[in-house]
Amino acid sequence: MLKEERQKYLLAQLEKNGIVKVADIVQELKVADMTVRRDLQELEDKGLIIRIHGGAKLLNPKTSVIELSHREKKDLHLSEKIEIATIIANHIHEGDTVFLGPGTTIELAYDFLTINHAKIITNSIHVFNKFKSDPRFEIILIGGSYRNKTGAFVGTIANDFIANIHVKKSFIGVNGLDKTSVFTSNEDEGLTQRYALNSAETRYIVADHHKLDKKDFYGFYPLQEVDYLITDSAISDSQKETFGKHVQLLID
Repeated sequence: MLKEERQKYLLAQLEKNGIVKVADIVQELKVADMTVRRDLQELEDKGLIIRIHGGAKLLNPKTSVIELSHREKKDLHLSEKIEIATIIANHIHEGDTVFLGPGTTIELAYDFLTINHAKIITNSIHVFNKFKSDPRFEIILIGGSYRNKTGAFVGTIANDFIANIHVKKSFIGVNGLDKTSVFTSNEDEGLTQRYALNSAETRYIVADHHKLDKKDFYGFYPLQEVDYLITDSAISDSQKETFGKHVQLLID
């Protein structure tokens, strides 16, 4: 079992049971005691858990560790997604060159675009499929290693291409964020998203209110380096105050 798989298993057990014991994990995964302890140390260094004698417990019960598939995400919180997708569409202007990252919310933005022309770059097969037959848009699909779970292309080929382009705006969906960082479930996907944000003049993070004050496996970008957070109107007043200190909020 790869390190990433072990650590996701550990986090899933913590989310389920609240605590794990090193001895139990050694038996369940058939790995060395030291391997489990190193994994727990890395998770603690990432701020996800607290090590205790003989095991570990979750640092934050709001931490999410289970990566849902594209199909599983598609119908979740649909009204919030439509609200956010409308805002995304309103911020894509005539003639813009835009990077659209993977995500079921970002895909929906196509349905609300009324402009006559824009250049769309994406590493998402699902975003590509929304735009590919519409002559209003010049669409570029970035290749690379394909993640069937999310429909995203990642890895060296994708990252090298993105590192050498310049776009006016990047819209990136996330699995969670706190007042310091934004998070996703997979480190390869997070690295590609980091490149996409760095390639843009203006950086947009997309997250419905369910993802606020919530971490995931991999923190890939500092929130303070993002220009705008697009979220929905169900965000609480306290969250508006907290996140508004670190990033400009766009709410319908």
